[in-house]
Amino acid sequence: MKRALCTLALVLAGCSVSHRSGDFACDTGQRCADGRTCVDGFCVVVADSGLPDTALPPGDAAVCPSQCTSCDLAQKTCTIDCALNNGACSRAISCPASWSCNVECSVANQCNSGVSCGNATSCTIACSGRQTCRNVTCGRGACDLTCGGPGACGNDLACGTGACNVNCTGNAACGGTISCGAACSCDVTCRLAASCDATNITCKAGCNGPATGTPLTFCTTLGTGCNTCP
Repeated sequence: MKRALCTLALVLAGCSVSHRSGDFACDTGQRCADGRTCVDGFCVVVADSGLPDTALPPGDAAVCPSQCTSCDLAQKTCTIDCALNNGACSRAISCPASWSCNVECSVANQCNSGVSCGNATSCTIACSGRQTCRNVTCGRGACDLTCGGPGACGNDLACGTGACNVNCTGNAACGGTISCGAACSCDVTCRLAASCDATNITCKAGCNGPATGTPLTFCTTLGTGCNTCP
């Protein structure tokens, strides 16, 4: 009987051995590939680690930057939607450095404490709410600004060094200054109902549009040297 129990114990012990390949060995400071997580010295999928499927080891749980209402961590894209978080748009908005941002200013009188995309890889800013978007500053990344709300973009709009596109479509929109600055390319167009004034718009040297047509073209990238973006 004693001999039989010993044999059974050996069989059970053999069944409990974890035959994980040495190819997936890791240490705590090493990042695993293919969605695996380093647990007990091996790169495993979360389900294999003995943790619940939705759990991640402490310190590994990534979250969106605080100013983003949603984001894609892998692509480093951030959406700031005023309709989902008015509080985020009642104060200065800053796109996270090295992220691509989509700022949606659809709530009236929001995004008026400044919108900064200075260190963003790109920014798309939609000012569709009434009297939204004051003191917008773009940076090294491409910047696409649409002023569609009544009275939107009524203050300074400053392009950075990246490609800059400003489209004023709302009634009485773009009543403030628009500066192309050192942008590698800069297009500024306005519908007749907008409040664009050529004396308040600074284009790249030699890149002024005819300010005719529909929409009116104030700054253009069509001339020689008007598009120097890489």
